[in-house]
Amino acid sequence: MYGDPGIERWPGSADERASQAVRAERDRLSRARVEAAVGCADFAAARTAGFEDTAVRRLAELDAETFGDLGDLADRLNGEGLGPRAGSSWDAGEAARCIGLLWPADGYGRWPRRLGRYPGYLGPLREKPDFRSAFDVTGPGRNQYSCGRCGAQWPSGWPGTGSGLLDLCCPDCLCPGGAETAADTEHSVIDLHWLLFRCAPQPVGACPVCGGARALVPHGWSPGAARRVLYWTCAGGDGYRRDEHFTAAVELARWESEGAHHAYWLAVDSLRRAEQAGEVVELPVGATYLALDGSGERWVFEESGWRLES
Repeated sequence: MYGDPGIERWPGSADERASQAVRAERDRLSRARVEAAVGCADFAAARTAGFEDTAVRRLAELDAETFGDLGDLADRLNGEGLGPRAGSSWDAGEAARCIGLLWPADGYGRWPRRLGRYPGYLGPLREKPDFRSAFDVTGPGRNQYSCGRCGAQWPSGWPGTGSGLLDLCCPDCLCPGGAETAADTEHSVIDLHWLLFRCAPQPVGACPVCGGARALVPHGWSPGAARRVLYWTCAGGDGYRRDEHFTAAVELARWESEGAHHAYWLAVDSLRRAEQAGEVVELPVGATYLALDGSGERWVFEESGWRLES
């Protein structure tokens, strides 16, 4: 859905300047938190316990910056080549022991509340959630986003909106970020267009009269059966008068399976209903489709059609 055209673009707007001011204040507090945490850390206690000074100082900085999961903190230190002792590696337990030495529990009351949580806190609030799936293989979730500034709505894979939550951007007013309004496996306009492509009738050759490419045209219902019909026709023929050009070029469309036939018309109907509801149904170049079967296939829509990325 397009956003409110009366909303000014984000770059250079008063909203952006206010956001920059908030971000600057947040960065200032973050620097103050790191400075205060490192300043009150008991590095002597960690040194006495056998921890390496360089690794401990880096742990103190990371802990104050991120206040993250202890396992993630250990992985980052190991990735930077900073072991707790010569020839050893960090794990969550070692990180917890070192943090407890740097900021013992009795220092909690002296920590300034304005700087956030005490860096020596080792409770469950710093453990990241453990999400588990009931299936060994599951397709990617389909997300629908909305802009709280102009009201635009777009699905994941829409071009010009970023590739993840960190660089998410509204395609209309360009405001960074976005609110997720629906998750799970809801099909988007991108999915429906890919379904049209994947379940389309088997292609036919060029027009036998003029050599031009033939296109699909709906032709009502088949006689005696509740089944919609598609024909391949040539634009050079006159379907109303049914001239010789038209009759020579017309050919009944055939699907590879009964399932493809029903999936194709399901996508046609869904797109029509979406358009009636005011949604944008034209597919822009650059739209991305991620297969929902867990195969990891990634398709990109180009001017020439869908292309499977290797």
